[in-house]
Amino acid sequence: MEHRIYIGGGMKRIVLLLMVLVTGFTLSAQELSGIITKKGKPKKGLVVKLLGTNETTTTDKYGRFYFKNAAPGDILQVDVTSRKAARIELSEARLLKVYIATSDFVLNNGRLEQRLPYTALAAEIANRGSVVEHDLIIASGMQRVSDLLKNFMTGVRVEQHMMGSHVTMRGPTSVMGSNEPLFVVDGMIYDSLEEVDRVVPVEDIERLELNKEGTGWGARGGNGVIEITTVGSKRG
Repeated sequence: MEHRIYIGGGMKRIVLLLMVLVTGFTLSAQELSGIITKKGKPKKGLVVKLLGTNETTTTDKYGRFYFKNAAPGDILQVDVTSRKAARIELSEARLLKVYIATSDFVLNNGRLEQRLPYTALAAEIANRGSVVEHDLIIASGMQRVSDLLKNFMTGVRVEQHMMGSHVTMRGPTSVMGSNEPLFVVDGMIYDSLEEVDRVVPVEDIERLELNKEGTGWGARGGNGVIEITTVGSKRG
């Protein structure tokens, strides 16, 4: 005798939802590894990062790198030099081979091999100073204000510790009080760099500027001022 099992409409929706969730998890939580070589030899010590996350690693002596979680659509960046990077939009491939050349690079994902141009990072070095604009911020792929300060700004010291990030612009100026500069976002004062990192999306920043003298902020700006203007904000 043939037995058939019927699933009601509500149960069907639940089953379909579970299938979607399982499939989505599979696509969004997979391991990724790769090998980077130049002229047939492994490249050791290259910085490799997943843009939009805090995931960063370096290649080992065999030119290998590894990420526990990487999803299709993520952007992988290999810092080839201080002036150029190889950026790769990830597919379902779990093993990548990257061949570094002088003017471009070759990507092999196991199914397709293609030659791709580098992303120029020269502006990141040339524009170190007291101001950085939106386009350069986006091109850098950095995800925190503290990273922008550390990589773009001269005369700034950023220290990472268990409680967050700490920044000074002139060295210690107070024994008992805070030595951090004033943080101002669209005219609003924030308590610390840690708070700015937490609440200000880097992609929303139109302009980041160091006001080392604290001009316009009186005694509150005695340790300097870090001023952030976000995209679409009203300027005085």
